[in-house]
This record gives sequence, structure tokens and C-alpha cells, in this order.
Amino acid sequence: MNNKYRFSLLLAFLPILTLFAQEKSNELIKALEQIEGIEIAVLEKHHSQFSEAYQIMFTQPVDHKNPNGAIFTQKMFIGHVGFDRPMVMSTAGYSAGRLGLAEPADLLKANLIRVEHRYFGESVPEPLVWEHLTVWQAASDHHRIFEALKKFYKEKWISTGHSKDGQTSIMYKAFYPDDIDVVIPYVAPLNLSKVDPRIFEFLDNVGTKQERKKLFKYQITLFKNKEKLMPEIRKMADENKWNFTMGIDRGFDLAVLEFPFAMWQYGQIKPLDLPGKKASIEELLLPFYKVNALFFFSEPGIVGFLPHYYQAMNEMGYYGYKVKPYKKYIPDTEPITWDFTLTPYGIDTTFNPKTLPFVHDFVQNKGDKMLYIYGELDTWTATGITEISGTADALVMIQPGGYHGARIAAFPEDQREKIYETLSRWLGMEVPAK
Repeated sequence: MNNKYRFSLLLAFLPILTLFAQEKSNELIKALEQIEGIEIAVLEKHHSQFSEAYQIMFTQPVDHKNPNGAIFTQKMFIGHVGFDRPMVMSTAGYSAGRLGLAEPADLLKANLIRVEHRYFGESVPEPLVWEHLTVWQAASDHHRIFEALKKFYKEKWISTGHSKDGQTSIMYKAFYPDDIDVVIPYVAPLNLSKVDPRIFEFLDNVGTKQERKKLFKYQITLFKNKEKLMPEIRKMADENKWNFTMGIDRGFDLAVLEFPFAMWQYGQIKPLDLPGKKASIEELLLPFYKVNALFFFSEPGIVGFLPHYYQAMNEMGYYGYKVKPYKKYIPDTEPITWDFTLTPYGIDTTFNPKTLPFVHDFVQNKGDKMLYIYGELDTWTATGITEISGTADALVMIQPGGYHGARIAAFPEDQREKIYETLSRWLGMEVPAK
């Protein structure tokens, strides 16, 4: 065959190849258009792994026990690789601002859904009825999304999430165990009670004795210098437009109590680097501002996370603060709980004691193919699923020296290979995908 004929033959096939590529690049939108009750918008910017990406507003019942009652729209994002690839569902525990690229989607070269949690961001029912913000209702949201998309994405489904996002993926699996093939929650707490005492135990033992002593002395130095620090703190709060319903002085006290939790959670500051009692005001405030605990006790900080505090105080549990070591500086005589975020708004804080035992039993005895990722020094590891004592086929991996940003890629090679081998066995495919 001469070159001229070969070139002519190639030109003849080009329209067919182009048409096939166009069909392939538009296959998701054609599928989505078959789903009733959704609004679709194209995402112009997204990771190059996806050939198509969209934002979707998905119609949900406010109460899944009354599917013909009030409705709201739930925001989600979807990135498409192909119907022949696995699907990763990233379950947000809060609002969701973008699609991104979850680590499991990258590892598996998979499609990706990112789902905003009900009552957060743009996914808030009107009127807002708090009683329908439950773990089961949120899991039922995810189940309806799964049912709508499973008809197109027939390969393996993986759910994942980081912190409360991961907690959400665990809860979803517990209530709808047949939907998802493999669950990969990262640094996800699963508390035992409304105020989980394991946080206190963790903070009493994490790090070295020298580190814990230095950290406690820093807290006491903050309290002792409160009068000198407050003018600068008020100025900073004013500049950021932070107001405090509880009063900024009370906000400061709580931020000092929060400091060890927040410091160990992300590891931005090392305890031995904390300033001592002879430090200047500026030096004392530098780590205090870096941890930024004060914001969470301001009005915008509390209101922005109000649905989270409702869930924590009503069903999912949380932590609190010891007061005895600081009794010279604060008026409290009993451990402080996060009820203080809800009571000013007249929101009920009665705890449902049934949910957590149900989920714990599921995780230990029925939660097969669940991979739990934690950071060794992260405060939330204290209430994580750090061992499987029941019959579940699950794997716990704790990143040495890791914090709240623990991820599979950061593990030592031998441990990373163990993760890949386990996922390969569970999914019946090579991990990482080529």
C-alpha cells in the first residue's frame, strides 16, 4: 500500500473516529437526562481524570419515611471516567464546594461522586425541621442517589470520606449494607456516647511526658496573661468580624481548653516549640492564632456548624473539656459539653442512645470490606475504629506519626502494599489501577 492511499484511508475513517469520541465524551449527560427530579450544570473546571463533570441538584424527601411529603434539593458533583470503571462515592459530612479527586478515585482510576450532607451548604430544607437531621435520613439520601446511578454504573462501588465525611460513609454502610462494595473511611471517629471519655484518655497520654507538660504550661500561661492578651484578641476578632454571643472572654477560655485537641489533631505546632512564660504577647499569641480555635466559639463559627453540633449532641456523640486542672481560671465545676452551641437557639439536645451501639455492632461483626485509615497522633484516632474484635473482614491501618491528614500514599511502603493487596482482594481488580 502506497503512502498516498494509506493517508486517504485514514482520512476516510476520521469522521467515524471523531463521532465515536464525541459519543464517548457525552455518554454521562445522556444517562443523567434519564433521571427525574434533578438539575444539571456543567463543571467547566475539574480534574483531568474525568471526561465529563457536572454539578447536580438531586431532589430528596425531607423525611424518607414520608416520601410524598416535603422535599429539598441536595447538591452533589459527579466526575465521569467511564461506565466500565468503578464508582467512588465521597460522602461529605458538611457542605461540599467542589468535586476534587478523592484518593480512592485516583487509585482506582474511578468515577467520582461528591455528595453534600443534608442541612449543610445549599442542601437545606425550608422550613428547617431539626428532627429529620438523623443518621438514618442522611444514609437514605445516599441510598436514593445510589439507586438512581447504579443502573448506569454497574461496576464496583466504593464509599469514602475524611473525618466526619468518613463517619458518614460508615453510617451509610451500616444502614444500607448491600449498596457499597468497599468502604474506605479516613480518620473517622465513631464515638461511644454523647461525651466520649476516650478523648480525655488520649490527651493524657499522647506524646511524651515532657511534651504534655510543656503544653499544659502554655495553657496556664495563656490564662495567667489573659488580661494582657485580650486587647489584641478583641482587635483581631473585630478585624475578622467575629462576634460572640457567649462573650469573647468566655470564647477565649474555651479556646484555651480546646488548644490541646486542635494542636494534636493537625500537628501544625510541636509542643516543645510552644513559648514559655517569659514570652512576649506576640509570641504567646502566635500558636494560639495558628490553631485558630477561637473562631469555633464565635457566632459565625457556631452558626456555620450548627447542624454538625445538632448531630453530635443528639445522636453521633462528641467530646468535652475537663475543668478541674484549670479551676483557678474558669468558673466551671463540671466537664463542659458542646450543648452550649445549641441551647442559645432553643434547640433540643436530648441524646438518642440507640444509634451508636447499632453502628458499633455492625462495624465489628458485619462490616466486611471496610478499610479504616488513621493517623497515630491525631486526636480523633482516640475515638476511631482502631481494632476489629468481632468477625468482620475489615482492616485497620494507622499511619505512624500521622495526624488528621493521614492518607494511603503517606504510609511506609510495606504498609501501603498491604493496603493495596487487601483492596485488590476485595475488589477483584489490580490496585493501584494502571
